[in-house]
Amino acid sequence: MLLVWALLVVAGLTASVLSSGRALTYAEALGLRAGLSPHVVGLTIVAIGTDLPEIANSIIASAEGRGDLNVGDSTGSAATQITLVLGILCFIRPLPVKRRLVAISGSLIVAGFALASLFIADGRLSRIDGALLVASWVLASFVVHRTTGVGHEMAPELSAEELDSGPGPWILAGGALLALAIVAAGATVAVTAFGRLVDDIGVPEYASSFLLLSLGTSLPELIVDGRAARAGMTSLAVGGILGSTLLDATLSLGAGPLLFPTDVSADAARTTLVVGGIVAMAVLLLLRTKVHGRLTGALAIGLYLLLFPIVIS
Repeated sequence: MLLVWALLVVAGLTASVLSSGRALTYAEALGLRAGLSPHVVGLTIVAIGTDLPEIANSIIASAEGRGDLNVGDSTGSAATQITLVLGILCFIRPLPVKRRLVAISGSLIVAGFALASLFIADGRLSRIDGALLVASWVLASFVVHRTTGVGHEMAPELSAEELDSGPGPWILAGGALLALAIVAAGATVAVTAFGRLVDDIGVPEYASSFLLLSLGTSLPELIVDGRAARAGMTSLAVGGILGSTLLDATLSLGAGPLLFPTDVSADAARTTLVVGGIVAMAVLLLLRTKVHGRLTGALAIGLYLLLFPIVIS
């Protein structure tokens, strides 16, 4: 049965990742037609689109009473994206750093981890905890948009003909909804099979979801933001990483408990705050340079490797 569960995890994640990419394509088209700037598209549409697997996993895991799986995947994905994924992107193309945006977004990300640690400390994520985490993402997104001026940038350089061509808004919206449904179905299969797999193997649910499941659910960030970096859309790539990390530490973590309150182990509660410290180091690393290149990328990947002994111990 172990092989069957493993194959179902891979199949579910594959369907979820591919469908989230399709949903993101439709959502990006809608955002560009609305005249949104690259940073706004990255911080909102790209972040939400690439985080659909984590959000779906959070809800499914919480519904099954697997609080550690939710915490491990959500916080693990946040840490993975701002260290490993961002580090890999630097080897694709150097990323100019807008320090004001990084300082404000990074501070809110670290605050999100601190808030999550506070809520998890009592060993339970309640419906109120979930609501506050979701509300904190809404508030943080508003603060970023109001204080960084990203909302006043010009939209991506597309001609009127390019913006008006292609499917209409209703077709784009319908395609996005269909893709979202497949994301949810794939996540359901993946989370259910992953839970059965760790049960059969007997490994801790939190550590395995933090180190393994989070890699699978972070693939959309790597694929989408990597594509943006290759195309020279570095503002969208950086905005997407920061937005996804913030969303995972808040909305993704809280979405499941908002609907299905769950218990959380002491290991997850103790480790979340320490992981937040690693995330803070990654933010400081970004702030120390004007261009995030291969050297800082390698250092970011090094921070990711530090997570292994922290989570396993």
